[in-house]
Amino acid sequence: MSEKMHTIGELSRLSGISVRRIRFYSDKGLLPPSTRTVSNYRIYSDTDVARLDLIRALREAGVSLAAIRKLLSRRLELKDVLAMRLDALEVEIASRRRVAAVLRATLRITEPTATDLRRLWTMTTLSQNQMRTMMERFYDKVGTSAEMGEGWKRQMIDAAMPELPDEPTSRQIDAWNEISAMIGDESFVSEIQAETAAMWNGEFDPGAYAEAANAILARVKAAIAAGVAPISPEGETIAREWLDRSAKAMRRQPDRAYLEWHLGQYRKHHARSTRYQELLAILRGEEPGQGPGNEWQWINEAMTPLLATAQN
Repeated sequence: MSEKMHTIGELSRLSGISVRRIRFYSDKGLLPPSTRTVSNYRIYSDTDVARLDLIRALREAGVSLAAIRKLLSRRLELKDVLAMRLDALEVEIASRRRVAAVLRATLRITEPTATDLRRLWTMTTLSQNQMRTMMERFYDKVGTSAEMGEGWKRQMIDAAMPELPDEPTSRQIDAWNEISAMIGDESFVSEIQAETAAMWNGEFDPGAYAEAANAILARVKAAIAAGVAPISPEGETIAREWLDRSAKAMRRQPDRAYLEWHLGQYRKHHARSTRYQELLAILRGEEPGQGPGNEWQWINEAMTPLLATAQN
């Protein structure tokens, strides 16, 4: 049984799509006529009716003409086309949510100014994926001159990666912007790069260091919860264990020189690292001072008195 053929006018009535739009699809190569009359009028088949329905559904879903053309020419599967459109749509939805969040945050201010709007609006220019790219670029630069494995680098990125809530407050938007400025600061990158190279010098044992850090931080967390002060017998015991284990992981002696270096590194980076942990806490909806930065502060306070008894 042969297919029924339709003029462009009949196809328009069957599909509800204007003749002008059908001609447009035809001229773009998406819906070429099955044949033409001797007078050069376009003639379409029942297959073309189904093809036109598919084109309309894809266009209403926001799929580009180029992607539809590849699908119809079988250079792309329908599943791939729909997956691409879904990815794009999710990015678009996330972007619109960020815009709505900025408007809400601005409207929460009693008398919002143009400066308030500009400050909050900067958040909409940096998506979660873009922040991830910035973070990866930061650690790529930091590890340029260091013998740092990719696995360790991934762990560092995952630990440092902020997550922007779907409905961020103005405080969370400010925290997001401050983190992006921090990891984009080239002077900070250069400083961390030099110190990372000095630490990852082929002698450093990252596995032993991570194991020691996780064990000590767990003990410190328990001590803080129990109200144990850093300057206490228990604090001294934990501090000495960390001194011994961290020095061993770095292939160094747990002597005064190492202790001074360790405490010097902490003092140098304490303010910035503490602030970073505070910003992550804000983005998680927590109060600052509850994260790992507080635990490192405790252990370094506990280590300070050891200088009086450390051997040269």
